[in-house]
Amino acid sequence: MKRYDRTSSLVWLGFAVFICVESLRLPLGSVRDPGPGFLPLLVGVLLAGLSVICFFQSRKESSAGPEVPWYPPERWKILVGVLLALLIYAGVLDFLGFLVSTFLLLLVLFRFGMEPQGWAWAIGGSVMASFSCYAVFELWLRTQLPRGILGF
Repeated sequence: MKRYDRTSSLVWLGFAVFICVESLRLPLGSVRDPGPGFLPLLVGVLLAGLSVICFFQSRKESSAGPEVPWYPPERWKILVGVLLALLIYAGVLDFLGFLVSTFLLLLVLFRFGMEPQGWAWAIGGSVMASFSCYAVFELWLRTQLPRGILGF
């Protein structure tokens, strides 16, 4: 596992450097009046710091035993299912609307995702999360969300 941590931390470090370089092409502004490049630069620096920490932690010797696979083979089917659910969500979002499509996505993820939950928890969690997001974005922040065929 340590070898995968070293490799992934170097990949993330490269991505962080890319983010920092590209954010410097935008005006940074100041702390009191940040420009469009300020937040991406901070995110890039934070990502670089975390990837360096992960790299050095992965180099420490550990007596954890044999190296385990990066991602267990039996979980690949679930991973592909989650990615497929996200693609379907993106495809039906405009047609079904935010509330319905988000409820269905969360229901599938809660019920059949990495750690499957019971139907009662999956339905309750999906309703709660969907309406919470709707309340925050549509009602509080006044962001326009897709209404869909039902009109809400």
